Amino acid sequence: MRILGIETATRVCAAAITEGGRVSAERIIIEKQVHSEKLIPLIRECLVQSKIGLPGLDGIAVSIGPGSFTGLRIGLSVVKGLAYAAGKPILGVPTLEALAFKSIIDKTASEGDILLPMIDARRDEVYFAAYTVKDGALLESTGGARAGSLLEVCAFLRRWGGARVLLLGDGAEKFRHFLEKEGCGKSIRYVFDEGGALCSAAPVAILGEAKLLRAETEDAASLEPLYVKDFYTLVKTQHIQVTS
Repeated sequence: MRILGIETATRVCAAAITEGGRVSAERIIIEKQVHSEKLIPLIRECLVQSKIGLPGLDGIAVSIGPGSFTGLRIGLSVVKGLAYAAGKPILGVPTLEALAFKSIIDKTASEGDILLPMIDARRDEVYFAAYTVKDGALLESTGGARAGSLLEVCAFLRRWGGARVLLLGDGAEKFRHFLEKEGCGKSIRYVFDEGGALCSAAPVAILGEAKLLRAETEDAASLEPLYVKDFYTLVKTQHIQVTS
């Protein structure tokens, strides 16, 4: 199966095409606020390198969040347009799951590890989820993605005292600074995957292929990004003096 994968949940703007779980083309730009301008050209380059057109794809996988609200909307809008034009199924892949799966692809995760992918959610918060590695596969260990403070992440991790925890994503560096200042579960063996700091389109495509094989496709009309938390709105109050 040939799957186009798209990743726009963070400052990473990326596209990849996989065939039978192998990457045949991948393009990536790491820069904020370029997704609307650069995503389509990246997709086109991947199609040219793979020597196929949209009709040659079996499905289109997209990272659905959590992450940047704007980036997620751009990615999903592009995918819906391409899928409609080419008559291809859409595969929604949770961003944190794809980030965790990247460590399996890169062979930095070991059997029995706790994988903790984290994405910076601004302020002192991160988006995070936990997974375990069993028989080379990814098993979810929590109720899914959530948003929380670094202190909440620390409390969450205490359930795995003595375990090896592999920290991934751009939120991991934020948590590293927290650990240096506050400490968190001294019996836990923390390992920072320096190579897994960024999201990637390749694991999105590979996980999308697995979903397609299970016939777990999305309804394009109802598919929405997984925001996890609401928008923050800042309202400035103006004091107006009324004179008669």
